[in-house]
Amino acid sequence: MSSAQIVALLVTVADLALGGLISNGFIVTVTIRDWTKSKRLTSSEQLLLSLGISNLCAIVALYPYYLNAVSANIVSDKSKEKLFPFSVFIVTSRFWFTAWLCVFYCVKIVNSTQSLFLWWKRKISWLIPRLLLGSLIIPFLIGCYASQNISVVLTIKSNTMTNVTNGTQGKTVKYLIDSFKFSYYIIGSGFPFLVVFFCSILVVGSLCRHICRIKGNKSSLKTLQTEAHMKAAGTVLYLLVLYILFVVAQSIATSTPLEKEAAVLVSVVMMAYSPAQAAILVMVNPKLKQAATQML
Repeated sequence: MSSAQIVALLVTVADLALGGLISNGFIVTVTIRDWTKSKRLTSSEQLLLSLGISNLCAIVALYPYYLNAVSANIVSDKSKEKLFPFSVFIVTSRFWFTAWLCVFYCVKIVNSTQSLFLWWKRKISWLIPRLLLGSLIIPFLIGCYASQNISVVLTIKSNTMTNVTNGTQGKTVKYLIDSFKFSYYIIGSGFPFLVVFFCSILVVGSLCRHICRIKGNKSSLKTLQTEAHMKAAGTVLYLLVLYILFVVAQSIATSTPLEKEAAVLVSVVMMAYSPAQAAILVMVNPKLKQAATQML
């Protein structure tokens, strides 16, 4: 790539990072301001605050990797290695927080007579803070495992060994890398994805049943309940699409060697996750939308 293209891509990455910092910083600021006024946080505000903070941390943790995709000499390998366990923890936490937000919308919107679902509906305000705290355990363990794997892999690669030992150590390195990928993609991102996907099916199915019931009664489709259904369905589907784009881009970036242009495109897609998610959260939350309108 030419110097002009590199500069343009650096500006694009910087703009996305700045947009993510501003949008998620706005969510965190408004939520904390309301918290100080009312002296309490609702379940939805706890979810918004958790997602806002995790997105801010993700931008800081992943920014060096995006810069290196544009220009390989900007950030040293040692800096990336030190940031890697933290970035794994933050990204995995963000996946789980997104999953619990979709669960919250699903429980609040979907009507069901199942005893388990009714129990969730009654206990959702009590469950959300515990789910948020509990979901930090899995990312923490995966981050610790990543840190341990990195130290072992670097130790193996730094030692001078015979050809026979090199073959054994190479198998060990491959095993450590594969085991980490399994823990990250299955437990860290796979399970939350299933939660988001399942919630999207429930919310969209509930919306379809609601619309069919209204049409059968020949009532107006423009009711508050219908609008709430449509807003929840749109939010969950948008979050699902963002989730898929990020995971696919990340899988491509970590599994196969890419050409420079492809690596940059994948990095831009991943970088756009934080500001895009923040924009969705602002548009569907009345308090955040009103605060954004007043600020603008």
